[in-house]
Amino acid sequence: MERKLNQYMEEHGRLQQQNQELQRWVSKTEKKNGELTIKISSLEEKVKEIQQSNDKCQIDIKQLSTIIEDNSDSFIFNNDQMNGSTPSNSNEVKSFSSHTYIRKRIVPATVASTEQVAFYAYMSTNTQANLRQHHTLIYDVVKINKGQGYHQDDGIFTVPSSGVYVFAWTVAIQTHGWASVEIVVNGVVFGSTFADGTLSDWEHGSGIVVVETHTGDHVYVRMQENGNGVVNSNARGRTSFSGWKLF
Repeated sequence: MERKLNQYMEEHGRLQQQNQELQRWVSKTEKKNGELTIKISSLEEKVKEIQQSNDKCQIDIKQLSTIIEDNSDSFIFNNDQMNGSTPSNSNEVKSFSSHTYIRKRIVPATVASTEQVAFYAYMSTNTQANLRQHHTLIYDVVKINKGQGYHQDDGIFTVPSSGVYVFAWTVAIQTHGWASVEIVVNGVVFGSTFADGTLSDWEHGSGIVVVETHTGDHVYVRMQENGNGVVNSNARGRTSFSGWKLF
């Protein structure tokens, strides 16, 4: 019995030692997991920073491309030009008075900047009654969309190429209703019109503006204030939105 007891005691000692080793291993593992969790959080933050930096770079590149396009005919010369000296051919790199004159590179025009841009769309049905202020009007029937700038899903025209544009809109109102709408470019109001149908069966309000826009600008028509009644659009009179590029 004494020998078995000693064996049990030795076995118990070994088990205690193994348990202590397992506890130390668990403790190290938990510490390692904590460190890995911190590293993962740090990496996630760095990924977010990289994504934000990438988005900012894309915006900066787009803005830079617009600046280059808008100033592609300008030239850069050194101080000799300021003294009245000019190269014989501004289209080439020339050596003149021991200095080099450099013509700014012209960015080749894209297809979008040279193609014709025009759109016309109208509403297929009347709107809901009493539209709220700043509700964007959506013209779901598109008859022409040269340049693919108008989007019938949200009623917004995205400028495909920089230039001077003409935009026109018409709002139709029936009896006992009225509506004030405005045209907006990148959140800035450029014009508005009002139609009052309280004194007649039908009333139309129309507006037209000429705007200098840049590629990517958003142009849309929205409620200037809360409306009264519905905005009408049917075979008797259409509520419409149109625009075209002058140059």
